[in-house]
Order: sequence, then C-alpha cells, then structure tokens
Amino acid sequence: MTWTCTGFSRPLLVEHRDDRAAAFAAGEDRATQIEYLEWHVTRVDGRIQRVEFSTETPEYYRTLAASDPDAVLALYRQLVDPGVRSEEIFPGGVYDPMNRWNTTDGIVHYIMRVNSMKDLLGVSQEAPVPATARDGYDALPYRRATGADARIGFDHWAIARTGLSIGTANPPGIYMIEWDDSGFACPDGTPVGDYWTVLRGLPGAALRLRYEVPAADGFTVSDIHIGGRPITAGGHLAEHIVMSAHIVCGIEQ
Repeated sequence: MTWTCTGFSRPLLVEHRDDRAAAFAAGEDRATQIEYLEWHVTRVDGRIQRVEFSTETPEYYRTLAASDPDAVLALYRQLVDPGVRSEEIFPGGVYDPMNRWNTTDGIVHYIMRVNSMKDLLGVSQEAPVPATARDGYDALPYRRATGADARIGFDHWAIARTGLSIGTANPPGIYMIEWDDSGFACPDGTPVGDYWTVLRGLPGAALRLRYEVPAADGFTVSDIHIGGRPITAGGHLAEHIVMSAHIVCGIEQ
C-alpha cells in the first residue's frame, strides 16, 4: 500500500491561509519545500518556461559519488546542463550536494535537511500510536508540521492497530505517482495538452518530472491558467502532484 499527499508545503498554506499568492511566492524558496518534493523553475524574461520536480535523495548521490564520480557527473550533464564541470560538483575532489547546479541553477536531488531517505525512514519508525487513542486523529497534535509526515503517521498507526507489521517496500523510495491538470486552460480557454514528462523513474513512480509547453504551441507555462488564475510559481503545479512512498505489511511468521 502507499501513503499519499500533495507536493506543496502545508505549513505555508496554513501560515498564509488568507493569502494564497503569498504562500506560493514563499514556496519558490527551496528551503520551504518540505513535503518530499523539491523543484526548480526556469524563467526567460520573467516568464516560466519549465518546472522540474525531483524526489531523488541525497543519500543516493553521495553513495554513487563515492564509488563512481564519473556517473554523477554524467547525470548532472544529462539532467541539468551539458556544460557542468567536474570541479563544480566535486570541489577539492569531494562531492558537494549544495553546488550551483543543484541549487541556484538547477535541481538534481533534495537539498532540504528534512527531505531525505533517512528522515522518511525515521518518521516510519517513530513511536506507535498511544494505546488510549481510538484513531489517528485522537493521537494528534502531531509534532511535525508537514502534511506528508502527519499522513505517514496516520496511516502507519491505523495499520499497526490491526496487529500487522510494517516495512518499506524494496527498494525504498519516494515517488510522484500522479499529476492532475484538471482545470488547467490554455490562453484561448481550451484544456491544456499533456505537458508532463517523466525524466527518471516510471509513470506512476516518477523520480524526476518536467512540466513544459512545447515551443510549437506558441505560449509558455506562465500563460496557463488553473481555475482562472495564471501560473506564477512552481508551487501551483506542485499542489497538483501526488507524492507517495510504498510500504508492505503483513503478519510475522
């Protein structure tokens, strides 16, 4: 089974409850992207050309960098820019996850401390629901502000109360399983085409996803409206992406 939540930061929506424009403006900062989804917006003359989303973990890239740095360099060149130089991501010969191509000038994997496989597994191993709680809501308030972690706790507690054992699926991972463009409209008011492209992973289990309007269509992402409102930030799209991590459960033999 899976837990699911949307990719935009719940704390920002709570903080800016009456000003969604402010919430989405704040959401452009990678430091606020804490729902196991991070993204990078590419603009030309102030207009959004494409948005790339990633659920790839820093642990994977650190491990790969230690064993095969050339493979990491090749991935950066494939995913971000063919001109990436080794010394830019391996200053002094050591992999730097905060390099420019994974921060200001692009995205390859998570940079937020709370977005990691370590943190995801940590949430799933936290203390079980109190015995006095009748359901997940009784167990709240939950100490984590994110929507994703609260959802994980809620689902795990519900399963644990049935007496089943819970573990992560093999291999463990965090995925974008759905993306919904219902209500998205072209400048002429017609429904948009399918502008989503899976760059790593698979449909239904994407690790890297791009949203971009083909040049032949004659407009940009900024010209698309969602429910009558123009897209002004990557978070407008992140809110329409469903996140998930797969788990397995059963009876111990």
